[in-house]
Amino acid sequence: MWTPTNPPLEAIPLSVNWHFWPWCNYACTFCFAHFDDLNKSDKLSKEQALLIPKMLADAGATKITFVGGEPTLCPYLGELLEAAKHAGLTTCIVSNGTGLTEEFLQNWHHYIDWIGISIDASNDVLHAQIGRGLKRDLRQQRSSHLTDSLIVWNRCVRYGIRMKLNTVVNAMNVDDDMRELVLKLRPDRWKIFQVLPVDGQNDGLVDPLLINGDEFDTWISRHHEVVQAGIDFVPESNELMRGSYAMMDALGRFYTNINGEHEYTNSVMDVGVLEAWSENCFLEDRFLRRGGIYDWVVDNKAIEIEEVVQ
Repeated sequence: MWTPTNPPLEAIPLSVNWHFWPWCNYACTFCFAHFDDLNKSDKLSKEQALLIPKMLADAGATKITFVGGEPTLCPYLGELLEAAKHAGLTTCIVSNGTGLTEEFLQNWHHYIDWIGISIDASNDVLHAQIGRGLKRDLRQQRSSHLTDSLIVWNRCVRYGIRMKLNTVVNAMNVDDDMRELVLKLRPDRWKIFQVLPVDGQNDGLVDPLLINGDEFDTWISRHHEVVQAGIDFVPESNELMRGSYAMMDALGRFYTNINGEHEYTNSVMDVGVLEAWSENCFLEDRFLRRGGIYDWVVDNKAIEIEEVVQ
């Protein structure tokens, strides 16, 4: 097992994923961020949470990604985005799209640089099989995730937000072909993850969905041609995903998955950002190998009015 041996640091990684809201309205079978090991009633208060973006910026971060659960379920997400922009951070939300309403984007789009939408398949039959959908729909063995996501995608593009597509490759969609869909969406960045088992998060659920490296590589080869359209194509195997993210939970604790489970530091609210980070394990070489540094700065956000998908 890994134990903390990191020397004192002057800065944290440039990019931090903050899983600040552990609740979700979806029931994705493979989800590795259930946080059932977290007493959700003990999350940071709103007042404490609003301090986090500046604390991260002061410690060296330049980009913050708001992750869940489903981040748009948080009633003060907009205020967190505003705090992050005031701290000088590039902002990103990773969402299932359900809370990215016209009203939300109208109110807060000027504080949003990137949005990542999770779409795993070229059709909603597969999404239902995977569990990518609203809990009430999945109980009826159906999903409208793709249909709904196309509407949300267009909405975000109209507000000039840079778009990232996230896809989890698993046993249900390993033979799917998403090229036509992705070439219509034209995301700035497409991240493709090999479905990841994490003890304490998805064990007992994810096993039927696991694929081996060869299956993942075949899927990647089939879709790689989208780079010719200028799409930043970023595949991440299980190896590259483990230990390569600067992740923080709803209590302000950094954590690692290097040993196949979540291992947490003390909260930044108790010991400060740099001390908490020194307790964490982060593999910078994997971070760089998976393309963790890219041109994420958004200087001017012109409003796009043309819809990209009909």
